[in-house]
Amino acid sequence: MYIDYSKLWKLLIDKELSKTDLLELTGMSSRVLAKLSKNETVTTDTIARICTALNCDVSDIMECVSDENLSVYGHFKKYGKCVDKNDRYSTVQFSVGEQKYTVYVSNQTANKRSLISCNSNGNITWDQLTFIWTLKPDRYGLIRPDWNKNETVIVLIKGKPGIIKGLDTNGFVSSRGERKSYKDVYVMSEAAFKLFEPKTE
Repeated sequence: MYIDYSKLWKLLIDKELSKTDLLELTGMSSRVLAKLSKNETVTTDTIARICTALNCDVSDIMECVSDENLSVYGHFKKYGKCVDKNDRYSTVQFSVGEQKYTVYVSNQTANKRSLISCNSNGNITWDQLTFIWTLKPDRYGLIRPDWNKNETVIVLIKGKPGIIKGLDTNGFVSSRGERKSYKDVYVMSEAAFKLFEPKTE
């Protein structure tokens, strides 16, 4: 079981308030706000100040949730441990029940001028168009993911890439696709990962 503050963020939106507004109204620190964002433990005094500032009840800003209700992304955020890091990506591992996950998270944040290519040789490359008038984009090899029979492998592209090419072919699968082999690797944006529900194999 864990405490989830999703109701608090929804309440702020409903009241047309920002997180900065919440800091001003309650006098709490940005460190405490960061803890709330990660569903970490805060003091009852903090909870009381939030409820007073927003004129609401405790149940309007938080709820106790079972780990069984956590999404794969929720498990990643709550239980993911960084086991390796280089200049291109970080390797994060966690489990959901008996299923093990390895997530390769890009260090660079993609934007609409980022082209991610999943290639038939098993490599993923990143082309970045730096200026509209650039004829030849900057290209580098992002990763050649490793896989293990007992794990699900995901390549997570931070940000919002313009396009991810080569999915659902060459052993690379989109967030809504279905793996045909344990060697297949999911490749997706951060937004897609938040909605990711792996299909039963």
